[in-house]
Amino acid sequence: MKKLFLIPAALLFSFCSSKKDIVKNSEENKPVSKIESHCPSDGKCTIETFRGKSLIVKQDEFGSTYTQLEDNPETTVIQYQYNKNVKGDLQDANYREEVLFEIKNSTTQLNLSGNNLQQTKMLFGRFCFCRGQTGYYKIEQGNLKLSKNENNLNFTLDFTITKVPQIIKYIETSIN
Repeated sequence: MKKLFLIPAALLFSFCSSKKDIVKNSEENKPVSKIESHCPSDGKCTIETFRGKSLIVKQDEFGSTYTQLEDNPETTVIQYQYNKNVKGDLQDANYREEVLFEIKNSTTQLNLSGNNLQQTKMLFGRFCFCRGQTGYYKIEQGNLKLSKNENNLNFTLDFTITKVPQIIKYIETSIN
């Protein structure tokens, strides 16, 4: 009887270890990014690329802007995010800023400023418990310098939003 119990137990444990290998391999395939600009010490900055996605900018019935990602093999969406550290016992204290934009996969160089930043559908998002000062806003003041080859994507962005306060004003990063 004990021998019959050992066979299913051995099979169960062998399946568990193979699942860990799959997770481990998928994490190794993520692009490596390095944020070179200063991130405020009271938070964490991250960057993520969504290859094969397009940034769709929409408005709801109240005039608020929101985004969706849609499959598009010709474009990549880049998302930079700053999340402020929050004490666990505080409600409604979350604070997040993000910058989203889209580039064509065929792009190797970009040097845009002012209203031309909208060629990339560039948006600034501010999310907090700040009535009337949260949501997405078009970035129309600033400079973007981007260079890309097969292995690396580097960009610098300095920008200003006049409609709401902002913490992040300069981003410099490279993605391998």
